Amino acid sequence: MVLPAHRPFRSGSGLPTVCDIRTSSPVLVGRDRELSALAELVAERPSAVLLEGEAGMGKTRLVQELLNRPGIAGGRVLTGACQPLREPFPYGPVLEALGGVADIPLGPLSPVVGVLRPLLPEIAGLLPEQPEPLPDKAAERHREFRAVRELLAACGPVLLVIDDLHWADEHTRDLLWFVLARPPRDLGVVVTYRSEDLGTRGPLGMPYRPAEGVRAARIQLGPLDVPAVRELASAILDAPRVAEDFAARLHEAGGGIPFVIEETLRALRGPAGAVEAGHRLLDTLEVPVLLREAMTERMSSLNGAAVRVARAAAVLGVPATTGLLGALSGLRGRPLATALDQALCCGVLRETAPGRFGFRHPLARKAGYDAVSGPERSLLHARAMRALAELSPAPLIQLAGHARAAGRTAEWRRYAEAAAGQAVELGETSLAIDTLQAVLDEGAPGDEDAGRMAVTLSQVALRGLRTEVTRTLEDVLGRTGLEPVVRGTIRMNTGLLLVRKDGELTRGRAEVERAVGELADRPGLAARGINLLAQPLDGTTPLAWHRRWMTRAREVYELLDDQELRLALTADRVASRVHIGDGSAWAEFDAFDEPAVTAGERVQLARFLCNVADAGAWAGHLGRSGEILKEGLRVATTAGALFVAGNGQSTRVRLDWLTGNWTGLAESAAALREKYHDLMSITSESALVLGGLAAVRGEFGAAERYLATTKVSVPGEGVLPVVLGAAATLASIRLENGDTDGARTIVDGALAAARLKAVWVWAAELIPVAVETYTRARRREDAVHALREFRAGVAGRDAPVTAAALAAAEAVLSAAGGEHADAAVRFDLAHALYRELPMPYRATWARERAALSRLATGDAGAVTGLAEAAEEYERLGAIRDAGRCRNGLREHGAWVPSGRGRRGYGKRLSPREAEIAAMLAAGRTNREIAAGLFLSPRTVEQHVANVLRKLGARSRTEVAHLSGRPGDRALITYT
Repeated sequence: MVLPAHRPFRSGSGLPTVCDIRTSSPVLVGRDRELSALAELVAERPSAVLLEGEAGMGKTRLVQELLNRPGIAGGRVLTGACQPLREPFPYGPVLEALGGVADIPLGPLSPVVGVLRPLLPEIAGLLPEQPEPLPDKAAERHREFRAVRELLAACGPVLLVIDDLHWADEHTRDLLWFVLARPPRDLGVVVTYRSEDLGTRGPLGMPYRPAEGVRAARIQLGPLDVPAVRELASAILDAPRVAEDFAARLHEAGGGIPFVIEETLRALRGPAGAVEAGHRLLDTLEVPVLLREAMTERMSSLNGAAVRVARAAAVLGVPATTGLLGALSGLRGRPLATALDQALCCGVLRETAPGRFGFRHPLARKAGYDAVSGPERSLLHARAMRALAELSPAPLIQLAGHARAAGRTAEWRRYAEAAAGQAVELGETSLAIDTLQAVLDEGAPGDEDAGRMAVTLSQVALRGLRTEVTRTLEDVLGRTGLEPVVRGTIRMNTGLLLVRKDGELTRGRAEVERAVGELADRPGLAARGINLLAQPLDGTTPLAWHRRWMTRAREVYELLDDQELRLALTADRVASRVHIGDGSAWAEFDAFDEPAVTAGERVQLARFLCNVADAGAWAGHLGRSGEILKEGLRVATTAGALFVAGNGQSTRVRLDWLTGNWTGLAESAAALREKYHDLMSITSESALVLGGLAAVRGEFGAAERYLATTKVSVPGEGVLPVVLGAAATLASIRLENGDTDGARTIVDGALAAARLKAVWVWAAELIPVAVETYTRARRREDAVHALREFRAGVAGRDAPVTAAALAAAEAVLSAAGGEHADAAVRFDLAHALYRELPMPYRATWARERAALSRLATGDAGAVTGLAEAAEEYERLGAIRDAGRCRNGLREHGAWVPSGRGRRGYGKRLSPREAEIAAMLAAGRTNREIAAGLFLSPRTVEQHVANVLRKLGARSRTEVAHLSGRPGDRALITYT
């Protein structure tokens, strides 16, 4: 039984103990090329492979994967491993390997092999009689060497594997060199070793030059790259995706060394075994025990001077020159060079760049740092300050860090503020934010200094998408000695950050409104807050309230000279009007011709374009929005506007969903959701798309989980168009599952929110589902009332999607009333309108419903329309909808096979098997797959068996990993 990490047990004494389970990858990652090369080399004999790599690179794991490969697994393999003993046994690993000869049929044995009888008592009965010992020890050793080679030759085709050769004694190295100098013709040898533990010696003790006809190679394992680390973490965590930024930080922390990555993930495990994968947790991670022990072992091999150099490097924290290391360690000249050379030879330090020396990875550095006593650390940090202060230009961020660690608070504050200013100028916003936040939290600045730094922090945090700084800013707002304009500025920016945080919309708006009052005589500073309050997109506050702020925003606009602010207000004013279907907004957009010269102005121009594109997409101007968005993303990228680019990409994802461009869409939406996990506007829109994709695949559980994160249950805290769209999808799922009451509850709540906000354009996706729900619940009057409200609310609005939605809702109402001929005509109209937008999924739905309405009138020819709908659903990837249509065709006796046809797929997955493999990878049961594809359970069982066989999976849980391997990507396509 596999137990979760850190699970507590009770010993016999009743005291708690810890069962610490190793975290390792179920699949080999990032070593395909090396494994292929290794397999190719050992396939031909005689051969010798020297497999080299630093500790933790995965040499042993790679060899194990080799031994599990077809053609080698079950073959003749002899394995031995060297041990880190104070006095290794002569020939120990070779004798261990030869003990496996008992399981191998042997050929004729030379009498010389008898000398091995005392060394191999477990197989003595297979060996010839022991000859008389020779008086000369060297001659006796030579005879033993010959005996080993003869015994290996008698094994026939055999692979000899010796692991961790760096721990071997000299006799073992000599023996292996002797065998490999003239190996038996059917012998393959693989030895693994750490080069850093060999010093100047070779792995065999002397240079190895293969004899004629011997295939020999040296394979060096290097660190994994970031994509491989991401794949490794995904495999260990059994997660379909790991956030890209987390993988990058994990790679940085572990230097790309597989063992370090595994140990880091192990250290991140919580009490229940789950991994806390927040990238910020890596900053405070304790060094895993095994890594700490490995570093302690390496440090113990150093003399006193080398230890001083290593500790100096650990305190400096970044790769340093010889001069800096000498200044901290108190060494110079030849003693310094000798000490540094020993630290390098023992693998404690490495030359990271010409003339610069540091630790292999941050966790190794932290292990070295933790070994330094507190008083010595303070002394070394103070020395580092003195040495670094003499450099030009001064490394401000390093000086701030050393001043902080040395306990020199005043100097820390001074260096930190200067470093943050420098970082802002260089565009390193995260560094500036971390530096200022640390000083405000721990540096005890006075009110004046705190106010000044908090203003800078709030401004940079808005630019760098760092909403977590609000706690620090609110602490500063609690001070009584702040100047009013300083307080108002900090509060304004804090509120602007809060409205972007999940669940903080109401509180954020309240802070902004309060700040507007505090800055009443500073319109330039209050403008952004007034502009935010004018935006109707979030929550259920009535449009009329926002309109009052729109008027104030227009008044403030006329008072502004700041072109950047003017652009910001223009962007939001035009976008808001497009959102609510005000056609005059497009005229203002087309007439816009204001310059954007500075970096800030270009950011606002990007916002203008991306915001209008987003608004146009909600209103149904899909083609035009796509073109505007393309330009907006280009400007955002060149201006370095991260938040604008993130919002633009979110709009791109939703446009792709609406227009049927679904290839790779789930991956794009998931990546966006992970990257901007703190920004509700982006995460909710991405979740809406992911929920929609899951729903059309019949993955209703996944769809509901995604949609629940859009604030659909608390519309007052969500982005209302997203909330109404999510409600439409959720209600559709409930109707599909026969839960009419559940669908009605969702629709009631969503329509109540729409009535409060009074922007009916955003209810376009909801209204057909609402009418369907109410008619099924036998509440026709509610359906009629909702339809009437929607019709009145969108009358005269410039929003093409509302015309299609209105036609679709009227068609649903007609069909529910048994007016099937009229319903068919209205569904045809909806199909044409949706297709023109274009919204192909909704258009196909209308075509399906039109066909069903005609079939209800007795028009048998309508099966053609149903078959066409099935084909279109399949082209989109809406497999559940396609299954529903084909099920309808069977019911009407007019079933036709999928247009993809039947053909032989051999070892490749058929399209149907690929669909089922995708569902297995998502964790769905056979019953759920059957329901999603409208197949019988027996048919699904057959398909599942075929998928497992073709992928070589031993269980359903392996399908996700196997289908994600590079070699298998052609087998499974995720729609």
